[in-house]
Amino acid sequence: MLVGFEKAYGIKVEVVRFPGNTLIQRYSAEREAGQVLADVMHIPETAFFEDSKDKGWFADLNESEVPALANWPQQFIPDDHYVMVNTQPIGITVNTDEFDPAEVTSWDSLLDKRASTRFAMVDPTNNPYYLAWLRMLEEQYGPEFLESIAAQSPKKLDSAVPAAQQVAAHESVLMAPAAVSGSLALQNEGAPIETVYPEPTVGIEGYVGASADGPHPNAAKLFVNYLLTRAGQEVLNRGYAASPLPDIPDSIPMPEGYTRADTAAAIAEKKRLLGLIGL
Repeated sequence: MLVGFEKAYGIKVEVVRFPGNTLIQRYSAEREAGQVLADVMHIPETAFFEDSKDKGWFADLNESEVPALANWPQQFIPDDHYVMVNTQPIGITVNTDEFDPAEVTSWDSLLDKRASTRFAMVDPTNNPYYLAWLRMLEEQYGPEFLESIAAQSPKKLDSAVPAAQQVAAHESVLMAPAAVSGSLALQNEGAPIETVYPEPTVGIEGYVGASADGPHPNAAKLFVNYLLTRAGQEVLNRGYAASPLPDIPDSIPMPEGYTRADTAAAIAEKKRLLGLIGL
């Protein structure tokens, strides 16, 4: 992505990578100290951008300065100060020796008898998007569906990578909630696993905003604009994420029935949702 941007515009980009919470803490600390060191923020988080609006931390994004917004689907522009640039749809990763991926057409597959005691669940406790997935399941199937998941006695794992390893090793036959990034390396090595996306679903969404009063305000908006172009989307999402734009080569197709995750509502209901699945 950086190579494409730098080649197109001759502007060098320095990237600082941290986990989402760490990045938010660093940016907030710099801002509160009166410093603006980052031109652009790209994080899987909406609450941070919403909380920042009254503080004036992020610049207004409009079509005159970010012309690619004109072709961006409106449902993925939650606010004038930030925009959703990609998502990792949440699905089910299955062991293809145990499941034909084509038969996994709904979330009911989580209750398949083959998955009884062989279900690897990625712990949703501290991930707002996984909580939003639980909330979506409850809205679609009712609270008894989540209770039935708990009755499967899923093995709780802290993250997607060890859960995918269990599926690849036949210790489990499926894992959820699953984003393909957790199993992609294993799949590329030939492990018998595949991630499928029942409908409807939500995803782990990436949002971008340009700092107000940043060190390079024009370049920041140019970079945001690049992320919204087909060229930027192709590089950003290659192999692991879905684009709001259709037909981006080598990206994950946006599942039909995809809905933006209501993380705020899910966090508000966290205790109840976790109780339904036995956590």
